[in-house]
Amino acid sequence: MTPTGDRSEKALGTALWLLAPTTTIVVAAEFIVVGLLPLIAEDLRIPLAQAGALAGWYAFSAAVAGPFVTLIVGRLSPRFILTSTLLLYAIANLVVALVSDFGIMLLARVVQDAVLPGFISVGASVVTRLAPSHEHGKGLARANIGFVLGVLLALPTGVALAQGGNWRLPFIVLATASLSLTPLVSALFPKIPAAKSIGVGVQLSLLRQPLFLAHLGLSVLIFSAMFSAYTYLGAWIEEALGLSPLGVALTLFLFGVGGLLGNGIAGRFADRSPLMAMVVATSALVVAVNLATLASGSILLASVPLLFWSVSHTASVALSQIRVTLAGREAPPFAMTMNISFANFGIAVGTLGGGRVIPVRSSTIHGNCQMSPFNTKDTARRPESRRRRCTGWRDDENRASSALRNGRARPPA
Repeated sequence: MTPTGDRSEKALGTALWLLAPTTTIVVAAEFIVVGLLPLIAEDLRIPLAQAGALAGWYAFSAAVAGPFVTLIVGRLSPRFILTSTLLLYAIANLVVALVSDFGIMLLARVVQDAVLPGFISVGASVVTRLAPSHEHGKGLARANIGFVLGVLLALPTGVALAQGGNWRLPFIVLATASLSLTPLVSALFPKIPAAKSIGVGVQLSLLRQPLFLAHLGLSVLIFSAMFSAYTYLGAWIEEALGLSPLGVALTLFLFGVGGLLGNGIAGRFADRSPLMAMVVATSALVVAVNLATLASGSILLASVPLLFWSVSHTASVALSQIRVTLAGREAPPFAMTMNISFANFGIAVGTLGGGRVIPVRSSTIHGNCQMSPFNTKDTARRPESRRRRCTGWRDDENRASSALRNGRARPPA
């Protein structure tokens, strides 16, 4: 290997080591709110559907603003983008943690996710510039570790930190982590100059390629399907498997650890056959989710399908990033940004679709309560707080009157 090659490999290694925790913090900010919505709604005295805007508008912001932000930040150095994003996320997370005005909280979340795709595209840019051309897929999988950790560990971490009912603590922890990591990134991230400017016309030309558009459409379908179930995984584990909140957090944490295996598997096949690997991963995901529905009532029976769910879910996320970035190799950062935007749109659609399925297909996994023969009979015996989660809080008046009857809510003045 030449001295130049040695320097590039060293710079790539350092960049990837710093990208992993940085991306984890940034991506976790998007998904950590999912497990906290009931607590936020209760504390702010707003409907659960309104609190859900903290997740829905977040994803919508990335889908709409992401491509434009990427076109702007593409001329800046990766180090500057990373440090600026960490500071922005620290401020926004502190705003969410400290204010009680829902509108201000929502604005902070929207600003956060507007810059998320541009931030994630830095990883694609660094990898495609420093990694050997025949290992771009493997390098992108390594860069995707932080994204995977952020997606899979946000839910259990948020649930664990909010054990005492304090939903603001997870956001304080995220803000502190962002501030702590900023000087390290500023000092140690390789001094990689801004990438050679790729003309706006070249980047936008990807949107005129049928194959590239087909890849984006596939991302929408895949992420819609994945998150129609994954968004409600924590609630399903609690209700169908009868675990305590701490047990739910531990199970979700192990689910996330298993996801690292999926990312590694994706990296091994990314350069050889990303599309075939995608087919295998999504097929395994379909089987795993459906097998999990048959294991209601037993964590032992559910452990195997949950493991395969974790591995295939993460592999599908990683392979989606990789296949779209490789399909748009003329402008990798813009290609990854478009995939993130379309994936976020898919997440929003899947979350909405999964939520609508809850009262209709109550025997499926896509719900806040697994109304199967394993637990339907004891629904009435559950504490009121758990019964409210089972029904999805779909009737404000019934919820309020139920709380009054049980002495847990104050009547209006």
